[in-house]
Amino acid sequence: PATWAAVPGFAKARMGTLQGQLYVNGKILPEAIVSFFDKESGPPPVLGSARRVPDMVARTDEKGAFSVKLLPGAYYMGAMIRERGKGPGPPRKGEPYYFIRDEKGNLLALTVKTRSVTDAGRLNGVPPGEFKEFKNFITISGKVVDETGKPKSGVWVTLRYKLNAPRPKYITDRTGADGEFAMKVPPGNYFVMARESLRGGRPAIGSLVGTYGKSAPSGKSLSMNADGKSGAVPFQPGLQGGGGSAIAVGGKDGAEVTGIVINMFKIPDPAETRKKFEKQAGASKMNVPKKPLDKEDKSFDK
Repeated sequence: PATWAAVPGFAKARMGTLQGQLYVNGKILPEAIVSFFDKESGPPPVLGSARRVPDMVARTDEKGAFSVKLLPGAYYMGAMIRERGKGPGPPRKGEPYYFIRDEKGNLLALTVKTRSVTDAGRLNGVPPGEFKEFKNFITISGKVVDETGKPKSGVWVTLRYKLNAPRPKYITDRTGADGEFAMKVPPGNYFVMARESLRGGRPAIGSLVGTYGKSAPSGKSLSMNADGKSGAVPFQPGLQGGGGSAIAVGGKDGAEVTGIVINMFKIPDPAETRKKFEKQAGASKMNVPKKPLDKEDKSFDK
């Protein structure tokens, strides 16, 4: 998730402050993780198994109060109960989470103004199931497999608008023993990726990663194996790399994109790869046959 420190320096001067006090079932909600989702980027993750990555996070204190700096705009707000030190990621099995609603039972959008303090007062959180499901969405489903082709459990599947975006837009729960995943998200085109960890930065050497359309560096390019239905529009953007091209999938309202297969492979150690290449190159030089000296060749005569 984003933090205040991650905001570019030129934008920090424009940030406003949003504060309030969080309640659930008439009681304050202390020590909760509160998340904020920019309204312009689409609805918050109140449907399916997909979890939208928040634009900013904070925590409530022992009285359920919070104060957070945000860029000007309108934000949906969510809250989750998780002990400190348990790491990042979407709500896990058994972890309660809520979204803020207005007096009519609809999702509440909180407005933040430039260099201003907005006191939202008392905010009421309810489980996501109490909201009406958004009508405009597509379904993306498939399976994650390891280097041997077996289902890979315990990994996160993420969606990005751009292949090299610093963080994903949507994320699923961890895959089960069958390696399968499914998510409902707003219409659009997405790159589908899988990772063992959600911590920021580049994946660690030896960790497993996967991107739909790409295989291991030495493998063959994957074929297009998404079955587009009801207006789904898979397309190939031509982003080349070792072992195939990343493929983005998407569609219009109500589309279903099924059959996605993500092959995971280990991030190689650059030093080990270099040593292996140098060894192979050295062996090739040693095996070059010498040209026999022609007895009639007088070029070496003095």
